[in-house]
Amino acid sequence: MADGARLIGPWVGIPDPTVVELMAALDNDFLLLDGEHTPIPPTALRGLLPCAERYGKPVLYRVPSHAPEHIKQALDAGVAGLMLPMVETAAQAAAIVDASRYAPLGTRGIGPWRASGYYQHFTDYLQQANARTLLIVQIESRLGLDNLEAIASVPGIDVLYVGPSDLAQSLGLAPGPFRPALLAALQRVCAVGRAAGKTLGIDVPSAAELPALRAMGFSLFTLGSDIGFITQAGQAQARQLAELSSGAPCP
Repeated sequence: MADGARLIGPWVGIPDPTVVELMAALDNDFLLLDGEHTPIPPTALRGLLPCAERYGKPVLYRVPSHAPEHIKQALDAGVAGLMLPMVETAAQAAAIVDASRYAPLGTRGIGPWRASGYYQHFTDYLQQANARTLLIVQIESRLGLDNLEAIASVPGIDVLYVGPSDLAQSLGLAPGPFRPALLAALQRVCAVGRAAGKTLGIDVPSAAELPALRAMGFSLFTLGSDIGFITQAGQAQARQLAELSSGAPCP
């Protein structure tokens, strides 16, 4: 990610192997499984990760909380990286790094059962895990924005990722279009992140926003979701059927 290449992946919130496999077969760079807002606990990863791995698709996982046990279980299952929601202080960021890295960079407990090929590649995994595990912290509150420089200075954090809806809400704005106050916050995140050598990520509502955000400095994007794809396709078909029934021309 150091070269700033654009990476785009969808959210996955349906805890079903078939859905994960279908999403992994799409032309995207990664999948982001959501354990914060959808029923995908770390214990479900064992049955879902193989479906993405079949297509060589890296899986990122948003943990339900900063609890060390959530971090440890997800990493031991074999995710490529973690997203940590609502990071607001440097102390929180440092604790996340500590729980995610093996000594001497942290205190992650040693037990990478699935991540090490069920211990068949145990030594290699221990040697490579710190460098290969991506850590993404979400900046999605006024407090997180206030402490941005301190958070960005924490060694071991790879990506500053903006949750625009929560950040807008925290700034007193309604979620929706990127209003001037939110755009100013995004520009600040980019400036601070670039100065700290961090990759910058953000969730986008549609592909139309990508060029402007890419020009601003963002390079890791989440766009769309399994739930959204199903809903949108179903609604589009329902509209077509309604138009056929009424005799109106279909688009």
